[in-house]
Amino acid sequence: MSLSPITIAPVFSWWLISLLFGMGLGSAMYVYWLIRGRLGRKKALAISFFRLLSIFLLISLALNPSLDVQKELKTSPILRILVDTSQSMGLPGQAGQGSRLDEARRLLLAGSKPLLKSFAERLEVRLYAFGESLGDISPEKLSSLQAAGGKGDLSEALAKLTGKNSLVVLISDGKVKWDGNSSTGLPIITIPVGDEERYKDILIKSVKAPAMAFRGREVTIDVTVKGYGYAGQTLPVVLKEGERLLTVRSVRLEGSPGEGTISLSFTPEEVGQYKLSVSIPLQFGESLASNNTVNLSLKVVRDKIRILMVSGTPSMNYRFMRMAFKNDPSIDLLSFVILRTPSNILNVPLQEQSLIPLPVETLFNKELKNFDLVVFDNFLHRLYFRPDYLESIREFVREGGGLATIGGPNFLGEGGYVGTAIEEILPVRWAGKDGYRQVSSLPVRLSRAGIAHPITRLSPDESDNFRLWREMPPLEGFNLLELKRTGTVLLEGSDGTSRPILTVGTYGKGRVLVLATDDSWKWNMGMVAKRKGNWAYLRFMEKVVRWLTRDPSLESVQIILPETAGAAGQETEFRIRVKESSSSKSRGAVSLSVLSPDGGKIGSRLKPTGQPGDYLGAFLPEKGGIYKVKVETGSRSFEESIPIVGSGEDLDGAPELEQLRKISSATGGKLLAGSDDLLTEISALAEKGQGRFLEERRLALWDNPYVLTLIVALLSAEWFFRRRWGLI
Repeated sequence: MSLSPITIAPVFSWWLISLLFGMGLGSAMYVYWLIRGRLGRKKALAISFFRLLSIFLLISLALNPSLDVQKELKTSPILRILVDTSQSMGLPGQAGQGSRLDEARRLLLAGSKPLLKSFAERLEVRLYAFGESLGDISPEKLSSLQAAGGKGDLSEALAKLTGKNSLVVLISDGKVKWDGNSSTGLPIITIPVGDEERYKDILIKSVKAPAMAFRGREVTIDVTVKGYGYAGQTLPVVLKEGERLLTVRSVRLEGSPGEGTISLSFTPEEVGQYKLSVSIPLQFGESLASNNTVNLSLKVVRDKIRILMVSGTPSMNYRFMRMAFKNDPSIDLLSFVILRTPSNILNVPLQEQSLIPLPVETLFNKELKNFDLVVFDNFLHRLYFRPDYLESIREFVREGGGLATIGGPNFLGEGGYVGTAIEEILPVRWAGKDGYRQVSSLPVRLSRAGIAHPITRLSPDESDNFRLWREMPPLEGFNLLELKRTGTVLLEGSDGTSRPILTVGTYGKGRVLVLATDDSWKWNMGMVAKRKGNWAYLRFMEKVVRWLTRDPSLESVQIILPETAGAAGQETEFRIRVKESSSSKSRGAVSLSVLSPDGGKIGSRLKPTGQPGDYLGAFLPEKGGIYKVKVETGSRSFEESIPIVGSGEDLDGAPELEQLRKISSATGGKLLAGSDDLLTEISALAEKGQGRFLEERRLALWDNPYVLTLIVALLSAEWFFRRRWGLI
């Protein structure tokens, strides 16, 4: 119950309080009746009146009366000054007098009476360094701030200040992140630094390039160039692979700021990883040099695998190999089969002969680099090849090409390969006995290395794979060979002598395979005769080609790169998959290292994802460029290149006055230039932002000394008159 401004809250029920009041009144009347005869009516009435007031005042305390007192108070907002410390604040400020961060310092600290000190005299001031994170600092630390790191997130910073009576002052060049959310209720005063009109820079704004291209097909890279202060100029845009110039085109900038887009094209002739760079020469007066170059990594693969096959005779082996190659749409096959030798005498004029001679000079001295794989099938080279042709094949393999040699009577010793460049690169040597041996039956079996090798692993299930090779029809002819130290046997004879039948090896960057028999066609026909189809033979031939041409799908380790290029200062993640067949012994030995563009090793981490053979790798690049990722498993290593672009400030460092204007307008603040009377303007805005609230207090009347004094006075007055009039 409220009798404003007095509030009562009875401590007893109303009927009891009413009863007490009644008893008090009765008591006063009884006193009056007793003393009226002795003192007279007037004196009795006075004493009864004092008694009645004392009793009523005491009983009224049971109503617990309180007095409500209200007072209006005003509070000034806290002035929170955010000084941008992102990387772009290190660029030149107004009139070239130091950096933009230096300009912000002068704004707060310069003069006989610094602005920061004047603010502190009128308001409560908090100072913050605003970069990738928000941290409060003392005024003394302002002079030691450094411009570094990426853009600050203003929305995230405001969320930390929400709910406090604040006025935010942001001193920045406008290179801040902001999601446009103005619901925080904090007005923001923005003060720009940097010279937007005099800023000069050329930058590569964007580069659109495919992550993968095909050898022999034109690649187009779209480049957008942006410029400040170079209106009307024509600039060269250069595309390079390392130090090798690929192409140059010019772009014209019409305005300031102005943009121009051009397309750079080139045709990659080799398979592999291309480290490309798009650049613009540094112009006079540019503020930034780091944004004139963008590095790219382009993976060039084969559109089709190009195979050159030369067969010594039109044999069954040639027929089924050619059929297997033609069955694969990703293979482009050029095959020659020797139907007659130069020693064959034909009484027919040359112009009437339908057979053409083998174009040895064209194939092996001019066009060899255009092939991925060379296959010699039981080929007697002495009648056709000069030594320099064999040396060309050796160089072809050394530079990354593949070579497959298929056995038969004309292989190695009989074929004249002993002592040549071909024998040097093969993983086997002639045994020096019978070069070719015919037997009634020679079953083959998987060697220890062949169990897990991608060529001979035709089934993912190990037991099924063993069974499949045991069921393969036996051979009736094979070459007697000895294994070199560089070779690895995948298939061997199971007649107790462990003769190498299928052997692989490497030479330089290339790979070499030797199949020491001309009876492998029986693995096709024999399985068909068993009603099991020819899929195993086709898969075997497919894997032979894929392994020799380094198809990534057969690698035991695959590095899966992110779809988009990483950025400096942001963690880059990628996946590593180790195939189960090769990881069972070395899975625990998987290691990761990352090399920076300068070649130095940087920190990285590797952790399992929970799936067998699946890992997640990550590293934190500090700057843009091409980073090399290297994964090692046991004795093997695998590498990939990851392009990293520079941070956002590296790309475009121009002050963004419009961004600051949007921020202040949306939040109810104001954009102030450094030339304005900042002290007056900000103080006026702080005054408008004063908080007003009512302070409410409740005073209990029984706790008031005046009330207690009044009760004592009434009781004392009654006692005084009683004594004076002779009742005491």
